This record gives sequence, C-alpha cells and structure tokens, in this order.
Amino acid sequence: MGKRQKKPDPVLPDSDPGAALFLELMMQMLAFFILLTSIAVIVDEKRMAAIGSLAGTFSPLPDGANLSEGKGPSMPARDIIDGTRAPKRTAKELTDMSRELGLGDALHALPLDQDKVRVRFPENIIFARGQIEISQTMSPLMDKLAKVFQKPEVIEIRIEGHTDDTPTRGSRFPSNWELSAARAMSLFHVLSERGVPNGRMIAAGMGDKHPIQGNPSMSRRVEIVLKFRPVSVTPELQVNAGKLVTPQHHVVAPPSKSF
Repeated sequence: MGKRQKKPDPVLPDSDPGAALFLELMMQMLAFFILLTSIAVIVDEKRMAAIGSLAGTFSPLPDGANLSEGKGPSMPARDIIDGTRAPKRTAKELTDMSRELGLGDALHALPLDQDKVRVRFPENIIFARGQIEISQTMSPLMDKLAKVFQKPEVIEIRIEGHTDDTPTRGSRFPSNWELSAARAMSLFHVLSERGVPNGRMIAAGMGDKHPIQGNPSMSRRVEIVLKFRPVSVTPELQVNAGKLVTPQHHVVAPPSKSF
C-alpha cells in the first residue's frame, strides 16, 4: 500500500512577500477612500456644471432641447457646449425687456466675452439726482431683472455704483465714493428682496474713478456685470450647427530624401 501524498501547506501572507504587499496596498486604498467619503462636500453648482458638461457632450437630444419644463436647474443639452450662447441670449433678453417696459435703449446690455455680460443703467432711470432710493416706477423692471439673475447659469452678479466728479456739497454723503457705494447696496437689497441669492451678488462703490469720456451724464450710472457658469471645451472639439465635430487635420508627408 503506497504512502498517502502529503498536502502542501497553504501559503500564508507572512511567507509570501508579494501577497503581504498587496494586502497592505488594499488596506491603504480602503482607508484613503473612507477618508475621502468622510470629508467630501457636494457643492451644487459644481455638481450641476459636471452634469451639464456630460449632458451637453453625450446627449442625443436636438439642439436646445431640455428634459425639464419646470424652473431651476435642469439637464442641459447642446446649450452647455456653446459657451457664447448664454451671455448673448441674456443680453438680447434684457434689451427686449427694456423696450417692452417703455425704456427704449436706455438700458444697455452688452456681452463682454464668453462668460460675462455688462448691464448699464443711467442714473436718471432708477435714481433721482443725489439720491439712493430706487424709484417705485422701476418695480416691474426690478421684478424682471430678478428672474433673469436667478437663472442657474448666472453664478456671479457684480453691482457697481458710479458717479461723476461733481462734489457732493449739501448731501448726506461726504463723497462720491459713499454715494456710489450706497446706490450699489440699494440695488443689492432690492434684488435680494426679490429672491436673488445674496451669495451670488457683490456690491461695489466705484466713485468717479471710471468716467465715460465725452458723456458726463452717463458717468452717473449703475453697472451690473453678470458672470455665467464656465464651459470647458477642449481645443479638439468645436461646435458646428449645434453638433460636436472634430476638426480634420491634413496629413502632409515629409519630403523624400534624394540619395
């Protein structure tokens, strides 16, 4: 009768350096992910920006389509890809709004670049000379502005008060700087009362340091600079009629060497 074959002893981690190293690496990775999970804070705007970028890139919906009919953030389609569309659309909306309210071209809305729009109000539209209280007749305009400024693609609203260099004698404000700052804060509070998030708004008094040359009356003004959610598009991607296309690079063969 033959001898029974002895089973090999199991390989323990201590006897196998590779297995011990692998086990230690896994434990470190587990601890790392637990740490990340414990300190992670979900920022809504960053989350929506990431979702919007993915949706705009891979969505099969037609140009301008949207999955939500309600208010607030929704799943963007191609609109998130074209970074110039939101500022241009908003500038046109504000210009049309001014005309509908009978203000004509008094409200100036101009895209500054791919993610900013400047809105300019002459003093005589919303303020009396030397005053900071916004006229009650401007309530319809303030209501409409607040709705535009609450849109999810608007991430920053910088309110700037400007004056000319006329001294503020006999006024309750010791200088033009205080007057411009008070006007900016007045507009800040009016928009805040209408639901515009305070965290989006910045109020600044510019005084008479940024006049408009050749038009002193326009130096007395309020300007609002809207900043829109940034859109990241790689250089290899372009927008053509609402569709993503990859530019074609011509391949040029190197000149043959003559021997």
